[in-house]
Amino acid sequence: MDVEKPDTDSDKEEKYYSRYGKVPWWLILLWVGFFAWVIIYIIRGFEANAESSFLTQNSEPRTLNSPWPLFRHDPQHTGYSPYNGPKEGNLKWYFQTEDTVDSSPAIGLDGTIYVGSVDGKLYAINQDGTLKWAMPTGSKIYASPAIGIDGTIYVCAWDGKLFAVSPHPTLPPEGGGIGWEIKWTCQINGRISSSPVIGADGTIYFGSDNYTLYAVGADGRIKWGFYTRWYIDSSPAIGIDGTIYVGSNDRNLYAINPDGPPQAEKWTFQTGSQITSSPAIGSDGTIYVGSTDGKLYAIKSDGSLKWKYSTTKWIDSSPAISQDDTIYFGSNDGKIYAINNAGTLKWAVPTGSTITSSPAVDAGGNVYIGSWDKRLYAISPGGIVRWSYPTRGVIRSSPTIGSNRIIYFGSGDGKLYAIGD
Repeated sequence: MDVEKPDTDSDKEEKYYSRYGKVPWWLILLWVGFFAWVIIYIIRGFEANAESSFLTQNSEPRTLNSPWPLFRHDPQHTGYSPYNGPKEGNLKWYFQTEDTVDSSPAIGLDGTIYVGSVDGKLYAINQDGTLKWAMPTGSKIYASPAIGIDGTIYVCAWDGKLFAVSPHPTLPPEGGGIGWEIKWTCQINGRISSSPVIGADGTIYFGSDNYTLYAVGADGRIKWGFYTRWYIDSSPAIGIDGTIYVGSNDRNLYAINPDGPPQAEKWTFQTGSQITSSPAIGSDGTIYVGSTDGKLYAIKSDGSLKWKYSTTKWIDSSPAISQDDTIYFGSNDGKIYAINNAGTLKWAVPTGSTITSSPAVDAGGNVYIGSWDKRLYAISPGGIVRWSYPTRGVIRSSPTIGSNRIIYFGSGDGKLYAIGD
């Protein structure tokens, strides 16, 4: 009787190869590479989801936590300050530049005031009104600077350059240095009067007269451009969800996806005329913007009209929003308006001329705004003029509020003013 012996390891290997054939070495490497790629893909997916979750839960854009880091105070352009302004309109100091100051000041963490001038320089002014440094840009500056979370100052010049400027150079002025250094410049083919705003990921957004809204990365490279049908003088605002809102002279307010093209446009809302006013975003997501058709529009976050309020002339002024949701703005009819969030008038205060300046609202609900009658006005929440301060030039600059109860603003007389108690 024959006894079947169990297979040895070599016998098993011979049977396997006789049935399947010997596996080529390259196929083994291919399978190993495939499984390695799958593992890496899964890990990266978890990382991406974690980063996305972080940005969703921490969607406040990356601007400096200073008293007033950019145009209209914050990326939502509320124009609201948690600090109180001065009770009286006394001159603390002024700083003389070489041309008109239409730019609105920004305030650094250390209290330094940054402002541009039509003389082509970005100025850094100490809290006592003395010059810290002045950086020539080679072109007029109408836009207002914005300060990033790392202290970088972003400013746009009329000739189409965006500058990223470091206020912490190796050699400070007192040590023989120039007091500033340019980190990078970004040149576009157009002119810029739109003020930059900074997104949650550090992207800088601004408009141009070449009809385009630009997104520029923190490294100075253009990420994308969104094309409208006419000039963009309006400065973009950013919603809590990252949506960018900007007006155009083509009459439209645009809601734009922060990822940009090809699916950039969320919606458009058409007004009756050009939009040079910059939008402001309320706590409930309502977008407020003025138009040269003389109306202030309240637009829901889905792009539908909530209400509109008519003045007698066009609106260049950008609205401000107080803690009680009152909306303040100026009109070219020379009045400062207070509108409640249902769209009805609370009060209107006349000044002596056109208003293109945008209001600032302090913690107590007091409103500060400039007029072409060359005065800065302080108005109580009830619509009473508390004081006004005269300058020697038209005021197009929008006031900013410091933590020291001082109001800063520019004038057509070439001065940066500091007004306090």
